[in-house]
Amino acid sequence: MADEQRRRFTLTELFVCIVLFGLIVALLAPNMDGGRERARLATCYNNLRQLAMANIETATQGSQASFGGYLEPLRVSDDAAFPDEDPSTPEREIMVAWPTKLLPTIEQVMLHERIFRGDKNFNLNSPPMIEIFYCPSDPPVDPAGGILAYVANSGMPDLAAASEDQPSDLRANGVFHDQRPGRFGPQVRLGRDLKDGSSTTILLSENIHRDPAGSASQPGNTWLRPAAGAANLEQWYGMVWVVDPQNPRSPQASLEDRFNRDTRPESQRDQPYAASGTRFARPSSEHPDVFNVAFCEGNTKEISQDIDYAVYQQLMTPDGRKAAPGDAPNQPFEKTLPETQRFMNPPLMEADY
Repeated sequence: MADEQRRRFTLTELFVCIVLFGLIVALLAPNMDGGRERARLATCYNNLRQLAMANIETATQGSQASFGGYLEPLRVSDDAAFPDEDPSTPEREIMVAWPTKLLPTIEQVMLHERIFRGDKNFNLNSPPMIEIFYCPSDPPVDPAGGILAYVANSGMPDLAAASEDQPSDLRANGVFHDQRPGRFGPQVRLGRDLKDGSSTTILLSENIHRDPAGSASQPGNTWLRPAAGAANLEQWYGMVWVVDPQNPRSPQASLEDRFNRDTRPESQRDQPYAASGTRFARPSSEHPDVFNVAFCEGNTKEISQDIDYAVYQQLMTPDGRKAAPGDAPNQPFEKTLPETQRFMNPPLMEADY
């Protein structure tokens, strides 16, 4: 009898221990998930810092000491197997996206050489995945795809038609512009053109609201270059700021959706992001309540998804006093908008973001 009582007591203790263990796990699980997300956030933060420093280093190597375009020509070897995509110049050139020229500065020299030499075995439409180009909170669906999670500050939405007298965007509006032939996007010079300060002008951020990257069997936009015939490339490679005539300091969602959010009706959420114009050409992330940015000096920061839109406009403009519509460069917003609607008023303070 004593043995049976001892056995029943032991089983009771075991049951209590199991219940307590389950409760402890349930209490700790959110903290464990939170710890993993903080680690992913830190990795994303570090990715952006490295990409910002690579952009700065690449810019200083050129004679103009300027940032590149979100799309731009890349000179390749005259013996390259790739077709010349700009016959107007004596050099053989292909059109690439902004990350491509960074390859030598992010420990991808051999890959850059393969592209420069025009390796016939290299598929421009299906580049390899590079870890620094994606956020671990937004992992690639296809590990073989050339995913790009980060976007460059491309100013205001580009003009559809451009000329030497009317470029696709203005230098005062953003940092990376469309420098493909016929687009006439300006180059933004380090220091000289960053009138509002390099440490307070956004260079890069992240955007999860993008259409899938391409693969060898189904070419699409990748970190290397856009797919042939792809539309709304500024949404895929850049981020913009807009001015809503009805409410300049808080645009309606159809012009630019809230940061980190997709507020379309459920029935429309299977439509391509590129089909929505500028709506999704802004920062968004899988991080709870924040997104990461890197500035033109290489500093990085977590920014609240609830940041005031006027503050975002100030952070996006290298020269806010001269920021203007692309088709009206002599009509800066700081002179044409009512004073209460000007985004440079009041002046930017660090506590604002």
